[in-house]
Amino acid sequence: MQRDTLPAIRERVRFAWSTRRACGLFAVAAGIRIDRIMEDEAAGRITSHDALRMAAEAEAAALCFRPLALR
Repeated sequence: MQRDTLPAIRERVRFAWSTRRACGLFAVAAGIRIDRIMEDEAAGRITSHDALRMAAEAEAAALCFRPLALR
């Protein structure tokens, strides 16, 4: 089994947004959160394990919200 990476999780969130699988508002916010998680991990403020967990949680939250109907 291949281990997830932070960039891979971020790309899945972006893909979900671009294909209208997730609400754009939540997906953009999750992407920003994942960017900050990546910065915190690089600075040594959080462990790699915690960073992956937090990014996966952000992805899961974004995928909970379907996009609104187009107007």
